[in-house]
Amino acid sequence: MNRNVLNFSRTLLALLLLTSPTLAAELIDRIVASVDHHVILWSELNYRLRFEMENRGLSPYSPQGQIDRLRAELLENMVDERVLILKAQKDSLQIDPSEVEEMLSQQFHMAQKNLSNTEFSEMLSRIGLNERQLKARYRTEIRHRLLYRQMRSLVSFRQHITHKDVANYRKTLGDTLPLQISLSNIRITVRPDSALLSKKLETAEKIYQQLIDGEDFDKLAIRTSEDPGSSGNGGDLGCFESGTLVPEFEEAAFKLNDGEISKPVLSQYGYHLILLNEKREDAICASHILISAQTNERDKERARKKLEVIRSRSIGDEDFSALARTYSDDPNSSMQGGLWGTFPRDQIPDFLSPHVEGLNLGQICKPFFLQGDWFIFKINDDQSTVEGLIREIRTELAMNKMIREYRGEIHIETRLENEFLRKPNNDASRHISETHGPN
Repeated sequence: MNRNVLNFSRTLLALLLLTSPTLAAELIDRIVASVDHHVILWSELNYRLRFEMENRGLSPYSPQGQIDRLRAELLENMVDERVLILKAQKDSLQIDPSEVEEMLSQQFHMAQKNLSNTEFSEMLSRIGLNERQLKARYRTEIRHRLLYRQMRSLVSFRQHITHKDVANYRKTLGDTLPLQISLSNIRITVRPDSALLSKKLETAEKIYQQLIDGEDFDKLAIRTSEDPGSSGNGGDLGCFESGTLVPEFEEAAFKLNDGEISKPVLSQYGYHLILLNEKREDAICASHILISAQTNERDKERARKKLEVIRSRSIGDEDFSALARTYSDDPNSSMQGGLWGTFPRDQIPDFLSPHVEGLNLGQICKPFFLQGDWFIFKINDDQSTVEGLIREIRTELAMNKMIREYRGEIHIETRLENEFLRKPNNDASRHISETHGPN
């Protein structure tokens, strides 16, 4: 089964924004596949095609043969997807309707947050549906996603991995990497030396006390803040969502209540005193006073040497995850032992690829500098990680086998021939009306 089967990570907003002004003409629909008594429509296939073309960097002006091959590939994926859903339904897997409704509500909220009422209505008009019909279509898609996850979870649970399996897998790999690799990291932030930080902290604490004693934040920011971008506005940073500013600042700011002032918070820029002006559903509005603590080349070199020592200790058989928990400045991964993510072997992020290229399982890259921090990354090879890789492979094989076997029990027909797509088809039109009419 292709990895794209049931890839429902796209949102309702993506579905809407991927439509074009010319879509109305394309909605003169055809059935391009039937799976048992369910159909796949030309319009549904083209929604998926647009999304995948954008992912792969293709445009409408790409070679037609390339687009046609991709469309055929995606249709097979959609057929496999439908087969798996029918198998889940045959096995009486159940989905909690309240979970479906909650996910649907979240997706619509996301779409409406990014579009005005007029834009949202125009998008609905382009795709030829009203809001109720679009919700019905998307409700079905969400339910299919949840059925797929449940089916995959059951299949995965049935896979028993032994120590012998792990040993054989390592032996089979040799010096090659698996198709999916797990990465962990340790990050060391470049900071000023301790004497300078102590002096700056003392200054920040004095200003904090003045604020607690009732001095006006705006006026104090104008006099004392060393942030040239905000000090003239009384420290006002405006409103921002999570992921906009440095992690240390955001972690402290999002914990505050309206009108509350933080104690000094250290980031790569120095110490911040943060005033939360307003907390919204998906963003906060804040001001700050910055006591700058600038780093220099000596600080950068000191951080690099510290990371070199940590790397040497890990190569010398100290546990990488324990070192990450103790030393890493990455707030998102340190508590998980540095675990950073799992990626297809050929889809490692561009900034990281040159540093891990040529590494084998269990090896650690040399320190590299990026945006104020030093990093090392390890290609994980611990027992749990390798078991997970084997489980993923076996689960995928078992899912493929399940689809192949069930395909033989039901009727499947695909119709992508140009001749069929050109000709009107009254039976197809009637079937479309019956299947996709108002819900």
